[in-house]
Amino acid sequence: MVVPVKFVSACAVSDTMAMIATIPDAVEGDAKFTRIYYLNLQTDELWHYVDWPDHEVVSVCLLRATEDRPRAGCAMTGGGRIEIAKSQGATYEDIPGAGLEGSRGLGDLTKIKEIGSRLFACGGMGQVYRRDPQGWVAIDDDIVGAARRLLEAEPDGGSDRATQMRQRVERPRALPNFNAIDGTSENDLYVCGLGGNLYHYTGSWEKVDIGRQNILTSIHTVSAEETWVAGQDGLVMRGSARAGFQSIGMLFPDSYVWSVRRFRGETYLGTLHGLYRLVGDRAVLVKSEGLDDRTHVIAMDSVGDDAMWIASDRHAFLHDGAGIKIYRHGDNP
Repeated sequence: MVVPVKFVSACAVSDTMAMIATIPDAVEGDAKFTRIYYLNLQTDELWHYVDWPDHEVVSVCLLRATEDRPRAGCAMTGGGRIEIAKSQGATYEDIPGAGLEGSRGLGDLTKIKEIGSRLFACGGMGQVYRRDPQGWVAIDDDIVGAARRLLEAEPDGGSDRATQMRQRVERPRALPNFNAIDGTSENDLYVCGLGGNLYHYTGSWEKVDIGRQNILTSIHTVSAEETWVAGQDGLVMRGSARAGFQSIGMLFPDSYVWSVRRFRGETYLGTLHGLYRLVGDRAVLVKSEGLDDRTHVIAMDSVGDDAMWIASDRHAFLHDGAGIKIYRHGDNP
């Protein structure tokens, strides 16, 4: 029996391989199950998979090879359980205190990413973790402290009841629940999330004022002076903490950009209504086989400037600079 799968996270492993976390459509209710695919263009059978029962992966990333270790694919659950899969097999780690049911009780994690030579993870209530040689450590005390104070603050005493109720509703929307993390090195990284929260880390945290409250969903750092941030209402910004961020525009009112990627000198935007290329301050729909204004684009990633992987919720695509080729998943419509 063929069971369709929904793609939930994807990353580039190389120009010819992508890692994709999926959830079979047959998984129902509170059940947890993840099927992780490796799409390898250098093998006769393109799609290979491993199952991770009883776990729901929210994010995957590449751990690049060094002199001391081979490359690995990393998959993380919202609770901070991590599978590190190498060709020789997989190992498992837990981020202490992370997740909704962790000892810190701060909410689920959302994203894992290698930045510099370390893995980082981020999530609810300002959580940010770094994987050091001795294990995972939290580097978020200042942000988490501010989030706790905001959540626990009483409404203004002089306000009328309606204003107090509004404050109780609006304050959680301003919490630094992080959706994405990226950077150039261990001491030059960004996290972004709800309420227009954008933070920059250089050994300590600094909040970057963007002058907006939009939910921020995606980051791509190109260099120390060029970071792209996108999110609610199609907000797209470019800049750096040092020079400030400039808004390109609100390109999709009442919609979101879920992924932003700079590739071969052009900026691409992934939405639930297609893949777009930024032309000046306009978003132009990219059309190709399997790509149109009904395509749910969930991720874009690359290891260099030769090829960019694009994942929809059902299929994968490879952009080689000359064109985009679809790699259909055999179980999906």
